[in-house]
Amino acid sequence: MTPRPPTAWPLVEGRAPVGPGLLAGPILRRVDPTRIRVWIATSGPVRASLWVHRAGQERGGAVGAGEAASVRLGQRLFVHLLTARPSGQRFPIDELLTYDLELQCPASGWSGRLAELGLLEGEGAVAYPGVSLPSLFVRQGSGPLRVLHGSCRKLHGKGQDALLCADELLEHTSADPSRRPSALFLTGDQLYGDDVAAALIGYLHRLGISLTGRAERIPSIPPQALDEVGGRQRWVHEQVGFTSPRAANHLLTFGEFAACYLLAFADTLWPRDIGELARLAEQTSPQLEAGTRRRLRARVQDLENARRALPSVRRVLANVPAYMLFDDHDVTDDWNLTRRWRERVASSPAGRRTVANALAAFWAFQGWGNDPGAFGEDFTGAIAAHLGGGGDDATAERFEQTLWGFDRWSFCAPTRPAAICLDTRTQRAYDSDEGPARLIGPAGLERIAALIRTSGRTPGEPLLLVSATPVCGLELQERRQRFLAKRLGPYRVDFEGWHSSLHGLVDLMRFFAGTPGGHTVVVLSGDVHYAMTVEVRFTVGDTSVQLAQLVSSGLKHSGTITKQLLGLLGRLNRRRHQRIGWAGPPETPHAGTRTGRLRRRLLLRPVNTDAWADGGDSGPVFLAPSVARRMGITQPPDYREVRTYLRPDGPWSSPLIGENNLGVVVLDGHSITHRILSRGARTTTHQARLDLGLPQARRSTEPT
Repeated sequence: MTPRPPTAWPLVEGRAPVGPGLLAGPILRRVDPTRIRVWIATSGPVRASLWVHRAGQERGGAVGAGEAASVRLGQRLFVHLLTARPSGQRFPIDELLTYDLELQCPASGWSGRLAELGLLEGEGAVAYPGVSLPSLFVRQGSGPLRVLHGSCRKLHGKGQDALLCADELLEHTSADPSRRPSALFLTGDQLYGDDVAAALIGYLHRLGISLTGRAERIPSIPPQALDEVGGRQRWVHEQVGFTSPRAANHLLTFGEFAACYLLAFADTLWPRDIGELARLAEQTSPQLEAGTRRRLRARVQDLENARRALPSVRRVLANVPAYMLFDDHDVTDDWNLTRRWRERVASSPAGRRTVANALAAFWAFQGWGNDPGAFGEDFTGAIAAHLGGGGDDATAERFEQTLWGFDRWSFCAPTRPAAICLDTRTQRAYDSDEGPARLIGPAGLERIAALIRTSGRTPGEPLLLVSATPVCGLELQERRQRFLAKRLGPYRVDFEGWHSSLHGLVDLMRFFAGTPGGHTVVVLSGDVHYAMTVEVRFTVGDTSVQLAQLVSSGLKHSGTITKQLLGLLGRLNRRRHQRIGWAGPPETPHAGTRTGRLRRRLLLRPVNTDAWADGGDSGPVFLAPSVARRMGITQPPDYREVRTYLRPDGPWSSPLIGENNLGVVVLDGHSITHRILSRGARTTTHQARLDLGLPQARRSTEPT
């Protein structure tokens, strides 16, 4: 028997959208001169069409049109990727365009466009003032590249959603292609699969059943365990094999992941009364302790803040081409952190299924629109057969094998210059069972090299990369993590930055040094729950790589205490940090004597030095120059690294911005402006500028 939908579901209350049941979207996805793509999700099968017009000429002929590819993911869940092709050789370039959708329901005969769907008027309008439809432009000109970036958007995170800053920005720039952003990079943790509010999990579970039409069984986990609020921690650790410390309400079924995405992208499926979430959770689990009930109700206000922002979030996503990467929380905390973690989860039936569910949901709601050509019929067929066809044992095995074995999540976004977006989760290499991973192994770097070769880069352009984890983070934090990882283990301190594995760091820098045009690099990142701008010079032998590390995180995550602590941490961090390195341990005077061994052991404690590779006698070594001098090392270094942490102009004295924030990047040749829009009671601007064509000493934080 098909499970009944939850009473809180708006579709039962009569709040369903007109016609086909548009659950989320439109979300503007990959845009290039010959293709414009838009994503939607519906509760029923539809025939979807897309028209593209010159702005202001919507009553005339379209400049492009196309149909949708559709995939059924459940009884009441269909996702569609619409692709418009130009009527000529290409779409108009650097000119304001608009688009409209038409949805037709075969069963009822209903058809309508965005106006009939109620998306062009009122609070839920997806067009900006002065433009009749959602708009975009295809950037191919010679002017500066303007993009947005952000990460870490937790529905029950503290504070206001920083995508509200993007909505404000577009209200003032949407009619001017020379000022509006041409892309939005969401750099990971668009949802938190492991850290779900107790007030939300019961609703997500029941909504997931309604969407998919079945109560999915997770191997080795009793069904009643999924019904309890806060009752999943034991099963997640013992049966799934995950290590998240906040797994009491971990998403497990595909329906739960899908429901969470739908709530993150639109307000359509939120209950009319947000307090009903807490009441539903308390009714589902009457045994909850008084303290748990208080915390549960306290989170409701954070969820209400998320819901109130969703009309603005939906409008942003409808008007800026969005490119989406995963990080660990899109699946679970510590995802593929170590070789032992990966092998343990891969050998667990519950672990294999949960990771496959998370990745299938990521593909359906995020990954598909990044680079549709990367996903062949075998890939989509395996997902559709399992999720849309009932999920028997044979299709389930193929489903899991397909998702676990897929190796093409990295992609090239067609900005100018092109943005190479890195998969730092599934292409890792491990040097030991519990040691830090190389975030991209040899096979992954070969994939990145191929993407760069075919990206159409113009000689002299900086190499633009998007990496969920910063290549160069906060030096003080990296030092602290290395110190604690040796004492607490890698899972307690998230020991998985690029600098956590010196092998992986050197691999990446050698890759840059050996890549034509890779000597000037701009990296957009998130993950760390603060924003900052770092200028880096890394020398490999005689080749120098100049790198701008631009970090924006998180979109909705931080509270007042976090902001204050991060501000203090930023002030404590050295503004300029240098270290030198060798491919293997350098020779030290008197190394074989008792005095020499004691001296080396004392000087190489983690509190005194950046890193001496585990094992001692192999692998890269990095030391502060002062430590190398004290040790009497005279061997010329193989590597040099100099980081400069830029303090932006604005009201704060710290180089770290701890409020919820969104990054705005203007890339004009080698000149970079990184503007952080932080969201407190109002939007505050923090701006830093640097020029990778100048020596490091010459930089500015003056406004443009």
